[in-house]
Amino acid sequence: MARAIRLFVSSSPDMELEREMVGLAVAELPISQGWEIRHTPRPDESTAEALAFLASCDLYVLILGTDFAAPMGLEWNEAQRTGKVLLTYRKLVLHSPAAQEFIRRAEVDWVDFTSPHEFKERFSRELVQMLLDRGEVFGLHVEDVEALLALVQQEEKETPAPADLERRRGAGRGGIILGRPG
Repeated sequence: MARAIRLFVSSSPDMELEREMVGLAVAELPISQGWEIRHTPRPDESTAEALAFLASCDLYVLILGTDFAAPMGLEWNEAQRTGKVLLTYRKLVLHSPAAQEFIRRAEVDWVDFTSPHEFKERFSRELVQMLLDRGEVFGLHVEDVEALLALVQQEEKETPAPADLERRRGAGRGGIILGRPG
């Protein structure tokens, strides 16, 4: 089995539910590959450890909420310095001056969202497409690619109601998601 895909999520403290959605979206993928996910550290956690993980990760996800708060700037700079694959999301809320300045300066295509449910749908679609685009790099098997293609081609997808998504908890602080048996 190939090594786990390493994903780093940089987000402000108000994006707790969206961090949960990242874990749920990854766990729902029909691939045999495992995942290792880390997040922006809390104030009592080590920033150095998070930056070390970020330097070796495969994918960097930025979820911008109300504020662009420390250590998000350090994380962004490290992701830029190391040439990470970037997925960038912006919640349509009133942004702080720091967040407004970051939005102006960051030269990225933002994916806008208004709710955790909408974020999960958009993140899932982009993640699947990114995996299809880079399947060989991640060592995806043919069966994994076929399952991902089936998701893309599916016209209507049954999704849990937003209340269901918000009830599921425990995926927002990072962890390891084992691959499905192949």
